[in-house]
Amino acid sequence: MSDDTFLTLQRRNIEISLLLMRLTVFLVMLVWTIDKFTNPGHGARILENFYFIKGAGESIIMVMGAIEIVLIFAFVAGLWKKYTYGIILILHGLTTFASWKQYLEMNLLFYAAWPMLAACVALYLLRDLDVKCTLSK
Repeated sequence: MSDDTFLTLQRRNIEISLLLMRLTVFLVMLVWTIDKFTNPGHGARILENFYFIKGAGESIIMVMGAIEIVLIFAFVAGLWKKYTYGIILILHGLTTFASWKQYLEMNLLFYAAWPMLAACVALYLLRDLDVKCTLSK
């Protein structure tokens, strides 16, 4: 196998891997966003219990959901990568670290946030290589 063929295959593998990471991060974020519309009270409890923000009404949660839906669709489309990938990374990072009590209590479901955080970091760092199925150039 020539060096050019090897590099082409490696690039294709990286592009597919980044696409799969982007799609799965989007899927998780989409479910959490839908929850803001279908159960805004749950979102208010999360703000209170994890972020110590009390009194967020359902309308505030739904506005947050509306902003988030625009963000995650721009993210999955690969638009404005520096900003959308960065904001997704920051949001998920805040969520991951805000759950610190859950880790101390050995709540195993919360540990799934760490590989997703690593995927968000990888997507941000490799955003210029993430070109498969994007609307950006």
